[in-house]
Amino acid sequence: MSMQTDGYILTTIVALFAMAGVLTLPPVYIAATAGLSKGEKRKIAFQTTLAVGITLLVSFFIGTYVLQLFGINMDAFKVAGALVVAAMAWGMIIAKPSAMMDTHGKSPAVIPLAIPKTAGPGTIATVIALGENHTGSVMIANVLAIVGITLIALVFMLGSGYIERTLGENGLNIVARIFGLLLLAIALTSILDSLLAFFPGWASA
Repeated sequence: MSMQTDGYILTTIVALFAMAGVLTLPPVYIAATAGLSKGEKRKIAFQTTLAVGITLLVSFFIGTYVLQLFGINMDAFKVAGALVVAAMAWGMIIAKPSAMMDTHGKSPAVIPLAIPKTAGPGTIATVIALGENHTGSVMIANVLAIVGITLIALVFMLGSGYIERTLGENGLNIVARIFGLLLLAIALTSILDSLLAFFPGWASA
């Protein structure tokens, strides 16, 4: 691939990194896998990565058609998803996990780690927009960027054990609240941006 294509892939990965909130993934992963063995946590990390990759690739190739089929507005989709993320973030802040974090003994890989945490509304909306141009080298570059961000998310989850050992229980509680606040701010920003798209007059009010 050319340097121009490599630069495009890197730029796309950076955009997806921000939208997926990969920096806020480790505290959520640690909370969701609390009490599990090291092997089980590792298994969940790989399962989450697979679920994220499948979700984003499916959204990339057919997301636009699915939204059109059900008559769903992209901004409405983003608001709905952001509200779910906001509920999860609020649970982290008050140290009382939301119902979504309680998987009733089932694997948290798909929900909440893959959806809505990583492959959330903002990330899905981004890859759907990327998927509107699926020709030639651009399509290949976008697919490589999606694969790249899923692997980066895997690295962050696998590195969570080191973070957990370094910070200890008290440190994790502090970090969880800080990143919960950050995650809540990201969700609210997404909601506000979508509302401004619905009501552009608010921006000049």
